[in-house]
Amino acid sequence: MAEITKRERKKLEHRQSILRGAEELFSVKGYRETTMQEIAERAGVAKGTLYLYFRSKEELYLTVCVQGVSGFGENLEKARARARGVEEKIRAVYLAYIRHSLEQPSVFRVLRDTFLEQVRRNLSPTTVREVSTIIGEWLRNESELVREGIEQGLFRPDLDPYRFSVLAWRMATGLVELALLREPLVIEGSDLEDLFEESIDLLLRGAKGPAGEPGNR
Repeated sequence: MAEITKRERKKLEHRQSILRGAEELFSVKGYRETTMQEIAERAGVAKGTLYLYFRSKEELYLTVCVQGVSGFGENLEKARARARGVEEKIRAVYLAYIRHSLEQPSVFRVLRDTFLEQVRRNLSPTTVREVSTIIGEWLRNESELVREGIEQGLFRPDLDPYRFSVLAWRMATGLVELALLREPLVIEGSDLEDLFEESIDLLLRGAKGPAGEPGNR
């Protein structure tokens, strides 16, 4: 592979600086209140430079979202690969989503905001659709684990794999939001790890038959 030139390296550095600055500002101020001038200042470049890389604030926002989903996806795949058995894989993916979100709170907040109505009103239908499609594909991939569990008789046969994945995603998202709160606190931080484990236990028990018994084989 040919070595990149100094100019090309500089362009990559500028692009990453812009994306980092945009991610931080979008997560704190939201899409609507963030300006391109503020992003340029945070990235340490001229405002005009932004438009050499991104045609609009919306395109920049979409790029931050796509890059964020990609990072989440890679992390979850690693967690799934390390675990053994369907149930443990589901547990590993669920907990990896929570931990990655807590390690990357700016990315988490930007992705979360795409599902808030007040943010969507300021985005084009195309951008909303693109982000939703990416998340949907991710959930469908994870739902394949649930489908395997049904086929193996671990889960009840009437369980909808995609619905289970959506419920798990939204429950995990809610717990991350709780963990990121500074105040008022409704649960001590030291108890949150137990709460993460308990939540996936509840989901997995619900996926099984009555009283947590596995589905019919």
